[in-house]
Amino acid sequence: MKFSLAILLLSASGVYAADPVPLDVKVGQWEATVTSQISGLPQARQMPQIPPEQLAKLPPEQRAKIEAMMSGGPQTSTSKTCVKQQDLAKLPVNNDQSCKTTLVSSSGTKQEIHMECNRNGSKQSGTITIEALSSELIKFRIESAGDAGGNNMSLKVSGTSKWIGPACDASK
Repeated sequence: MKFSLAILLLSASGVYAADPVPLDVKVGQWEATVTSQISGLPQARQMPQIPPEQLAKLPPEQRAKIEAMMSGGPQTSTSKTCVKQQDLAKLPVNNDQSCKTTLVSSSGTKQEIHMECNRNGSKQSGTITIEALSSELIKFRIESAGDAGGNNMSLKVSGTSKWIGPACDASK
């Protein structure tokens, strides 16, 4: 499955194990709800502070999202993805030569992937777990920890993806 936020954050590489068993899920339009939290980023990479008087001018929902981002708290987003049959035969990882991924286990209901990255002197390792609870519902979790510029950093991503229907939006 494609979990763009999680994949983007991990930038994992190709798999160095047996081909995965495709998850037993439907193809078509899926909607993923992803909650992520990063801790330990160097201060220069964190979101700049917004003065309280500017925050007070925002609608309550938007203000809550910005305050969560500024506090380093969990962030949640929802996106739609078109999943094709050929997508199910691939693992949900990008090709990044600084990372090595290993398929730990794979069945029609669960995939587990371990990753080790060494990028620009920063090391990171973690696990991606994807479970098909039914042919129309998936839950996933990514846990990663490492060193980012001399700081201990951790990333936790979790979420669900539900099947919306067989036809995909033309824009997705």
